[in-house]
Amino acid sequence: MPTITVDGEQYQVDEDQNLLSACLAQGINLPYFCWHPAMGSVGACRQCAVIEYKDAADQRGRLVMSCMTPVRDGGIYSVNAEDAREFRGGIIEDLMTNHPHDCPVCEEGGECHLQDMTEMSGHTSRRYRGTKRTHRNQYLGPFINHEMNRCIACYRCTRFYRDYAGGDDLQPLGRNNQVYFGRQQDGMLENGFSGNLVEVCPTGVFTDKTFSEHFVRKWDLQTAPSICEHCAVGCNTAPGAREAGNGQDVILRRVVNLYNRAINGYFLCDRGRFGYDYVNSDARIKKVLSARSEEIIGSTATSGDKVHVEIPPKQAVRQLAERIDAVQRGQRRLIGIGSPRTSLENNFALQKLVTRENFYAGVDRRELELVQLLDNIQRDDRIHRPDTPDIEAADAVLILGEDIDNTAPRIALAVRQAARNRQKAHAQQLKIPLWQDASVRQLRGDYSPIIFAGTELSGLADIAGATLFDAPEKVARFAEAIAQLIGGADTASLALPTEERELAVRVTDILAAAEKPLVISGCSSRSTEILHAAGKLATSLADRSAAPCQLYLVFPEVNSLGIAQLFERDQGHLEELANRLQSSRDNTPTTLLILENDLCRRGNRETVETILSRADEVILLDSLLNETARHADLIYPAAATPESQGTFVNNNGLAQRFYAVYEGVGYIQESWRWLVDAVRFSTHKSAALSTVAGWQHSTDLSEALAREFSPLAGLAELGPDEGYRIDGLKVARQSHRYSGRTAIRAKNRVAELPPHQDPDAPMSFSMEGIHNPGLSSLQANIWSPGWNSNQSILKFQQGIGGARKGANGGIPLRRQSQPLPEWHFHETAESQTVDSQLQMLPLYRLFGSDELSARAAAISSVIEPPFAAINTLDAADLNIQEGDRLELESESQRYQVEARLSATQPAGTIGVPSGIPPLESLAATFPGRASLKRIEPDLATESGDSQ
Repeated sequence: MPTITVDGEQYQVDEDQNLLSACLAQGINLPYFCWHPAMGSVGACRQCAVIEYKDAADQRGRLVMSCMTPVRDGGIYSVNAEDAREFRGGIIEDLMTNHPHDCPVCEEGGECHLQDMTEMSGHTSRRYRGTKRTHRNQYLGPFINHEMNRCIACYRCTRFYRDYAGGDDLQPLGRNNQVYFGRQQDGMLENGFSGNLVEVCPTGVFTDKTFSEHFVRKWDLQTAPSICEHCAVGCNTAPGAREAGNGQDVILRRVVNLYNRAINGYFLCDRGRFGYDYVNSDARIKKVLSARSEEIIGSTATSGDKVHVEIPPKQAVRQLAERIDAVQRGQRRLIGIGSPRTSLENNFALQKLVTRENFYAGVDRRELELVQLLDNIQRDDRIHRPDTPDIEAADAVLILGEDIDNTAPRIALAVRQAARNRQKAHAQQLKIPLWQDASVRQLRGDYSPIIFAGTELSGLADIAGATLFDAPEKVARFAEAIAQLIGGADTASLALPTEERELAVRVTDILAAAEKPLVISGCSSRSTEILHAAGKLATSLADRSAAPCQLYLVFPEVNSLGIAQLFERDQGHLEELANRLQSSRDNTPTTLLILENDLCRRGNRETVETILSRADEVILLDSLLNETARHADLIYPAAATPESQGTFVNNNGLAQRFYAVYEGVGYIQESWRWLVDAVRFSTHKSAALSTVAGWQHSTDLSEALAREFSPLAGLAELGPDEGYRIDGLKVARQSHRYSGRTAIRAKNRVAELPPHQDPDAPMSFSMEGIHNPGLSSLQANIWSPGWNSNQSILKFQQGIGGARKGANGGIPLRRQSQPLPEWHFHETAESQTVDSQLQMLPLYRLFGSDELSARAAAISSVIEPPFAAINTLDAADLNIQEGDRLELESESQRYQVEARLSATQPAGTIGVPSGIPPLESLAATFPGRASLKRIEPDLATESGDSQ
C-alpha cells in the first residue's frame, strides 16, 4: 500500500483510490460536492482542492483537485495550506451567490451536505448583494419535490439518474450559469430509483414529498435499524417517526437508506423508500374488533361480510384463551395460518400455539412448492449465493423468467452496474483508474453480456444484449438446452427452433468463457420447470469450472424463505387445509387463527371459500383491514414492521433482525404478544403452552427457534439481546438534539412523562444513551461532528465503500448441504389456445404488485389501472384494439381490464399484472387460463358482474 504524507502525517492508503477518498478514509475532513463513493469523480465542483508538493524541498506546491488526483507512493499533500483553504472558500462563495440561503424553511436543513461543506470551508458571511438567478420548479410526481433555485450544479443528480440508474427523463438543460436539472416537461420521474435523488443531492433541490406532508427536522426523528418488508432482497432501512405537537398519534414519517455494503449499499428502490406510508393508512387496525352478533337492518355488507365493533382488549384475549382451554379439553380444534410477510417469531408463536400438524404456511400449493424448490437448490454446494458486490462484478448475466426490475429492484440496479464491466476492463487495460468515471464512460464498446429469457423485461431492456420473450415452459426448454450444451451435448440434439438454437449456442459460449458468470431466476413466473433448468444450468457451469457458480434466486415475499424452514416438504399449503376441512367427518368446532395474511390474495376462490366456510370461527391478527377481515369474527391489531422486532430471511438465506422504531398506537402490539397474552389467561396449559406463557422478549422466541430448527440455529447469535449495554447505557433511538419532548405532551400533563421502555432491544425510546454509530450497528441515526448529512456514513466504514464498522450484517441459514437430484425436462403445451382460452402469465409492477406498499397513499396514486397485455397477432384474431375495454374471465370470475397490445407478449398468452387492485384474487390462479371478450362502449358501464 502506498504511503502518503498529508499535513505532516503519514498514512497508508489504497492505491486504487483517488486522493480525496484516501483522505476521507483516514478521517481527514476535506469538502467535496460532485464526488460520490458509488459513482466516482468528474471534477465538476472544484471544492476538494489541495496542495500537492513535488518533494520535501518544494515549499510552494501546486493546486490540484483531490478527486481527480491519483495517490502516489511518497506523495506529499496539504489540506490545510492557506492557498488551498482560500481557493475552496472562493469556490463555495461563488456557488452560493445564487443560492437562496433559505435554510430555515428548507427541508434539507439539519442534514444538508451543502451546509456542512460551507461551514467546513469557512464561508460564514455573505458579501454578494446582487440579484439572484431564479428558476421555475417542476412537478416531478407524488414522490419528489423540486426546488431548482438551491442547485449548485454538481451534476450528482443526473449522473446517478442517467448513468447509474439508467433513467432517461432527467437531464441537465441549458449551459453556463443557467444549467437546469429537470425534465423536458412536467411529469412523474419514470425511473424506479428516483427517490435516491433525495439522498444523492447535496442540497435541497430534490426532497421527499411524502415526508413533506408530515415534516419534522432530522434531529427530531426517532429511528431504529429495520429491514424493508416490500420484497425479499432484504435492504436495510432507517425509518423515522415522531409524535405530533397537537395531540395526534405518533406516525411514521419517512424511510431512508441504511448502508449495508452486501445488500443495498447506498441506494433503495422507490417502493422501499415510499411504501412505508401504509403504516399510516386509514385502513390501519388500531383497536380490537369483534363481529356484531345481532341482526343489522339495512346493512350494506355483502353476503358473508361481517360488521365489526370495538371491544375491550381484555375481553378479546379472554375469548381466545377460552378457545385454547377448549382445545386442551378436546372440545375444539385450533388451526393456524401463518404468513410470509411477517417475522419468524410471529409465525413460530402461532405454530407452537396450534402445534405443527395444525399450522399452515398461508400460501397455495404452487407457491410453497416453488419456495421449497428454491431452498433445495440453494443447498447444493456447487451453488454460490452472490451478494450485491458479487453481482456488480459479474462479467456475464443470464436472467431466466424473472423481471427483477419489479420483483427485486435493488438486484436489477446491481445488474445494471455489471453491464459496465467490459468497459471497466477496457479502462484498466488503458491504465485509466475506475474512479475517473467520466473518462471510463467515454470508452466505446458493448455492454457486458446481459441475456434475458422470460415474459416481460422492464427496466433492463436498454442493456440486454439478447432477449427471448416466450412462455415459461419454452423458457425452461431454452435454459435446459444451454445446460445440456454446457454439459457437452451436441448442438444437433437440441429440440429447439433454429433461432433459439443459435441463441442457446451463443449464450453457452458466453457463459463458458466468462470468469464470473451469474444466473438469476426466481418464483415470479410460477414455473417449476424454469427453476429446475436454472439449477441444472448453474451446477453444470460449476462442474465445468470446478468452482461454485453464482446463482441468485428471487423469493416471492420478505420472509418466504424463512417460513419455509418451519415446514416439511409439500406440507402446509392452503389446498391441503381446504381438503382437510372438506373431508373431515369430525363435528368438533374449528377456530381458524389467521396471522397477518389476506387469504383472498393467496388462494383461488374455491379454496378460500372452503376454508372460511368450514371454520366455525375466524380470528385475524393483522395491521390493515382487507378482504379476509370482512369474514373475521375477531380482529386483533398487529404491529407493522416499524413497530415491532423480529427476523426476516432474505433471498440469499441471510437472517436479519429489525427493530421497533416506535410503539404502535392504540392497542397495537406484535402478533406473538397477543398469542402469549391469551395463553397466560388460559387455565389449562400443557407443557408446550407453559413454555409459550413464559416468553417475555422477542429474543426468547428467536432462541427457541434456534433450538428447534437446525437451519435457524444462528438466530441465537443474531444481534445483542435486551440486556446488552455499552458503558452501562442503552443505544438511543433519538438524536442528542431531539427537541420538544416535554412540550409534545404538555397539553395532557405539564410534567415530563418517562419514555416507554423497550422490553426486547437494548435501545431506549429517548435521547438518553449511546449515540455513536461506530460503537453499535443498532444506531440508525448516522451522524458525526461536522457531518450532518448522510455522507457521514464514510466516518463509519472500513474504507470508502467498505462494510460498516461494528455491523454483523445478519447470519446465514445453516442448512444441510445436499446435491440437486436429476431433473428431466418435460415438454408441455400450456401456452397454446384451448377452446378460445389463453394462458394467463403474471406481470409485476414496482407499484401495486406488493400488498403493503400498495396501501401507501403516494404509491396508490400511481398504480396502473387493470390491464391485459396481448400479443399483437392474438389481438388481431380476437378483433381487439389498443385501449379497448375487455372482460377477462377466469375460474368463473369476471374482471374489466384495458387492452394493451405487445409485440413481445408470447403468443397464446395474456399478461396480467399480479396483485394490483382489483385483480388481487387472480394472483393464485397463475398460470391458469382465461378468456377475453371485448366490451362494447355502451355496455362498459352496465356490466353488473364485473369486479
